[in-house]
Amino acid sequence: MLKQWLALLFAVCCAGAGANSVPSLGPARAQLEPPPIISGRASFYSSAFSGRKTASGERYDHGAITAASSRFPIGSYVAVRRLLSAQCVVVKINDRMGHRGRVIDLSREAAVRLGMIEVGVTDVEIVPLPKYLIGHDHACRLAFMPPVHLHADGW
Repeated sequence: MLKQWLALLFAVCCAGAGANSVPSLGPARAQLEPPPIISGRASFYSSAFSGRKTASGERYDHGAITAASSRFPIGSYVAVRRLLSAQCVVVKINDRMGHRGRVIDLSREAAVRLGMIEVGVTDVEIVPLPKYLIGHDHACRLAFMPPVHLHADGW
């Protein structure tokens, strides 16, 4: 008797599943691709460069959280994560760099926040920061997370 009741319940549920009882919100939006993560070596400017003009026209301030990179546009923000410690910092790109051995040169303050002053050069991952994360308390952590995909069709 219990088996027959469960079979009937299953049949009723499955019959309704094929019907379009829930209104559709239209075709699923295009899948958002996460920005590419760039891996490489990072160094930092010494305090001796303080006051010199950067490519953006700003003066270098070792206490600011800025960086030089040839891979990102001037004025953009990137999240930089140190691989050994997973410490992370968001920096503004305000200068260009000429050497090819490293992917980014950080201000001294950014290097302090990553805990890399003693080592000088360290392995990092860098990802462009989306505009909606600029100023967010957890921007650095969120920048490295894959995007969430919500599907309106199908349950």
